[in-house]
Amino acid sequence: MRRDAREEGVEELGIRGRLVLLAVGVAVPLALVGVVALRATWDASRRQLDDSIKQQAELAAVAFERWVDAQRQPLVTLSARVEERAGEAPSTLSDDMRFIVSSRPHWIDLHTVGPSGELLASHPAGREPPPSALVGYLLSETRRRNDWMVVTDRTTSEERPIFVIAAPLRGGGMIVARVDGAAVSEIFRDIRLPERAVIAVYDAENNLLYRRPATEPAVELTVDRSPFFAEFGDRHVAVFEFESPYDGVHRVYGLARAGATDCVAAVGVPSAVLYEPARRQQNRYLLFSLLALACAVAASLFVERGLARPVLRLREAARDLGAGDLRARAPVRGGGEIGELGASFNLMAERIAEREERLKELDRLKSEFVSGVSHELRTPLTTIKTLTRLLQRGVQTEAERQEYLETIAAECDRQIDLVLNLLDLSRIEAGAFKVSLTPTDVAEVIRACVRIERHAARARGQELAAELSENELPPVMSDASALRRVLCGLVENAIKYTPAGGRITLGARHDGKAGVAITVADTGVGILAEDMPLVFEKFFRGRPAASVDGAAASELGDYAEAPGVGLGLYLARSIVEQFGGRIEAAEGARRGTVFTIYLPAWRDGEDRGGDAPGEEARESEAFARG
Repeated sequence: MRRDAREEGVEELGIRGRLVLLAVGVAVPLALVGVVALRATWDASRRQLDDSIKQQAELAAVAFERWVDAQRQPLVTLSARVEERAGEAPSTLSDDMRFIVSSRPHWIDLHTVGPSGELLASHPAGREPPPSALVGYLLSETRRRNDWMVVTDRTTSEERPIFVIAAPLRGGGMIVARVDGAAVSEIFRDIRLPERAVIAVYDAENNLLYRRPATEPAVELTVDRSPFFAEFGDRHVAVFEFESPYDGVHRVYGLARAGATDCVAAVGVPSAVLYEPARRQQNRYLLFSLLALACAVAASLFVERGLARPVLRLREAARDLGAGDLRARAPVRGGGEIGELGASFNLMAERIAEREERLKELDRLKSEFVSGVSHELRTPLTTIKTLTRLLQRGVQTEAERQEYLETIAAECDRQIDLVLNLLDLSRIEAGAFKVSLTPTDVAEVIRACVRIERHAARARGQELAAELSENELPPVMSDASALRRVLCGLVENAIKYTPAGGRITLGARHDGKAGVAITVADTGVGILAEDMPLVFEKFFRGRPAASVDGAAASELGDYAEAPGVGLGLYLARSIVEQFGGRIEAAEGARRGTVFTIYLPAWRDGEDRGGDAPGEEARESEAFARG
């Protein structure tokens, strides 16, 4: 029920509503597909951007690690020398320490510490040593790790961290160097950053060591409680997006751990900078989608104006035609599909009008057929009944008795003809009428027909003759009995419509198309020229011609009332077509009508077996006439 309601709703929209619905139905899915594609493109771009930020963070971490390693190398060299001079006094190292510190401007001081934490040598002398707690922590960690380490010292200044690098000695103790944290700026000095982008370094305890650009005003340097490192955990590299705890800018950060230093390098780019190109592209796409939708709706309305009006006029014409106005026509303007539709509608209307006229004509012909059949049945039966009653009385002379019997026989022949025609009509329309094609001698069939019909022609004062070609005619492809019946039917029609003293001729000749042409010509009243194309139609009876030499108007009326139901010529054409031939009607050379039957010549190997239906009845009819 819901589906039917939806379908009815769509049907009620009309052309305009359907076109608009079509435009929206096409534009909206395309827009959605575009948004999905745009989203997929953005996701791919985002992944590429994340990889790029990861690479930048890894490069920053590698640069920082190399810088720390460069600061560590002098300590490794110095520790080797200490081990080589294990028996010498610590003061002998002062020259080496002085050289190392003086060649590195960012180094604050350098100390050699014993296994128990005692200070063995320092440069520059008199500088305050690192706090004892820091020294103890470094000793325990280097001893545990048996490797160098780096930590930050904020005991001097919270705003200016100091790198403390410790390298273990084999016999115990360590070498400790303190480096100014401002040196980190030299690592990233030549790096160009986008607007509001940052680069930063954090120590192993998540304290900020370096940030570019620097925060103004100064902020708390620890970010332990921020989601920054909570999300990062123990991973080596990662990408996160969140708001900066220093300046409140929402950025995408790439974090990478700087090797053994346990420090973390971070590169952050504002999200707005990253999203703005995609946002502008998406806005443009949405704008273009809205414009496309508006254009589609406008185009559908424009097309509707060109479609709806002709279709509405066509609908009105269809309603008028359906109401019975056979003169209703659709206006045809211009070409295209609408013009062709209007032309097709008009052609259909004309054919319907012609069919209606034809149906009326057929209805009239059927009425005449019923009337004719009734007359054809009633008149002979009345005559037979009357003459039979007279014969039963037995008061006639022998001559009268013979005349009555001949009349009864003629009326019986007339009934047989009518019954045979009706049977053949039913078989033809049912597709059950078949003939047996055999080689047929045309001359023999013509002579038999002349013998059968000669008595009827003489009774009306007419001459019936056969005019055959002197050259021998080839056998034709037909059924001899059916062909004889066709020719006898044509002769009987000629007898009906030929006045006394007229002539009826049967002839045959070679046809130019390797066949035989059989003609039945008479000098009768003829057929009206406008009726000539219709004489082979079912139930149609051609009207006599307007004038005949020696025939008065009253005589023409008698010929128009001649007995018949309009089936003879229709049956003749159907039978001849089954022979593979054709039949034509034409006006005679002087007057009357000429019927010509064209039959193909017989060719060996084309015998088609099977008896024609009704063959026994036709033979009986021929025997009765004989």
